Amino acid sequence: MPALLSLLALAAAAAAAPWRALVVGGNGRVGGSTVRWLLKRARDESRPLHVVVGGRSRANFERLLARLGIAPSDGCISFVMCDLEDPASLDAALAGADVCVHTAGPFQSVERPTCLEAAVRNRVAYCDVCDNTALAQAGRTAFDEPAMAAQVPAVLACGIWPGVSALMVSSAALQLPPGEPIDAELSFFTAGTGNAGNAIVAATFHLLAEPAYCMRDGVATELPPWTEKRRVTFGAGVGERSIYLLDNPDVFTLSNSKQLAGRIRTISSRFGTAPQVWNELFGVVALAPHSLLLNRKFIRIVVLIYISGSAVCNRSRSESL
Repeated sequence: MPALLSLLALAAAAAAAPWRALVVGGNGRVGGSTVRWLLKRARDESRPLHVVVGGRSRANFERLLARLGIAPSDGCISFVMCDLEDPASLDAALAGADVCVHTAGPFQSVERPTCLEAAVRNRVAYCDVCDNTALAQAGRTAFDEPAMAAQVPAVLACGIWPGVSALMVSSAALQLPPGEPIDAELSFFTAGTGNAGNAIVAATFHLLAEPAYCMRDGVATELPPWTEKRRVTFGAGVGERSIYLLDNPDVFTLSNSKQLAGRIRTISSRFGTAPQVWNELFGVVALAPHSLLLNRKFIRIVVLIYISGSAVCNRSRSESL
């Protein structure tokens, strides 16, 4: 969110200028949280803000309003139909926007950053929570120069994972002597679904079709996902947990960071969940053909099984406590 705040500051050229933020995928879990944060920040700073939620379902937008406790008559939020595959739809949604926040995942199996392209075309500041290394890399390669030429601030992969984890490594690197090589390991753990939405859980399964980008002794390499199991201690409250290689755009971002100037010697990212049976499930699913892992209909079925099973495990644990 710090990157988003910076974009908003850049987008509002005059101190009294109202903000207009388009949140693509704003009906979802991550998008809804973004909408809530934007509105809260605007209230805290007494800044006028209108949030436009871009999505495919007005019914889901109405449910979002109910979750946020916002009346349609409040005037601080509205809905626009938005199709990421339709340039005209994106242009219409971006009309009058100061910033575009793209949260509509999953980003796996997406070949072209259409929302970023539209934002640059319409000269609208942009950020996203893309967790697909290939897509983030494609966006940087294709639109870095056009964005700078159009003076459009654009920040890619700036969620929690990826995003904040890269900032944590960068901050830690500042504590080291200048020029000292950096060896970093990004370790993530969440129990069950971690209260994530379906799209986030689906993205995790889709990532099983993606090689894990790593740096080993200064050499970039791609390793099979959900391999190289490690046991890592996450503190007294969580204890020691099993984690496995899983691709994370922050590894690529940090490895190619101008700020770190080639100092990254070794870095990789791992993820794990609990109970351990779910880690085993991920390992089995990872054996499926890549075409199947990138099939959204198939993954939706897997996600429903996983979320239902997690709910049963949670109830059983609550009853045992």
